[in-house]
Amino acid sequence: MASRHQARAAPQASKTSRAFGASELLRLVDRSPDAIFRYRVDPPGFDFVSRAITRITGFSRAELYADRAAALKLVHHDDRAIAQDLLARGTGLLPLVLRWVRKDGSTVWVELRNTPIFDADETLVALEGIAREIPDPMLGIRPPVRVLGDLRIDLERARLFVGGREVKLTPSEFRLLVLLTDQPGRTISRATISEALWNSSQAFHARACEVFVSKLRAKIERNSRQPNRIVTVRGEGYCFILSA
Repeated sequence: MASRHQARAAPQASKTSRAFGASELLRLVDRSPDAIFRYRVDPPGFDFVSRAITRITGFSRAELYADRAAALKLVHHDDRAIAQDLLARGTGLLPLVLRWVRKDGSTVWVELRNTPIFDADETLVALEGIAREIPDPMLGIRPPVRVLGDLRIDLERARLFVGGREVKLTPSEFRLLVLLTDQPGRTISRATISEALWNSSQAFHARACEVFVSKLRAKIERNSRQPNRIVTVRGEGYCFILSA
């Protein structure tokens, strides 16, 4: 009985598969609440973008197809360096969170999940991905994204961007950065840093935190020998300066 049933079912499944063609696939994509797209790098421009883009941005698909610079124009000015780096190098496995500017001038936060497409010479030729509208991550008791000048700290994914480019931090360096930026302008003692990193305020760890501060400065300061983000408060500890 089971084998006969499987034999009857197989042709029907094959028939259904053949019936689901390009037009059916397009309708399926256009029913998605997220914007699905393919962006060509050279010459720049959208090869395809789904109907949801109009709901998210207010721009029609025809407007985006006609404008070769649309992908960058959509991005908020303060986040444009992230988009430029994405278009230059592709992307990793983790999503990007940034702001788009709608046609009416308002701002919307989106989460981008991209797949880079390379040719046989390993040259980036396109990006395919999904753009999902998300709530403003800057709101809440502890927002998942912290923006401090040109520093963007993604607390949920433990990622740091400086001037639009991702900077790799060790887990300890990231915890230190989060601690220092929890309240910009407040001095954090070496003992507090030691407690946060090693659950200890012993002198050995207090000295070791100086090494971690030095390594963090080397990654986020324009000139680590003359730091203007993480400054030393003599006899007290360290302070993150927001205006840097």
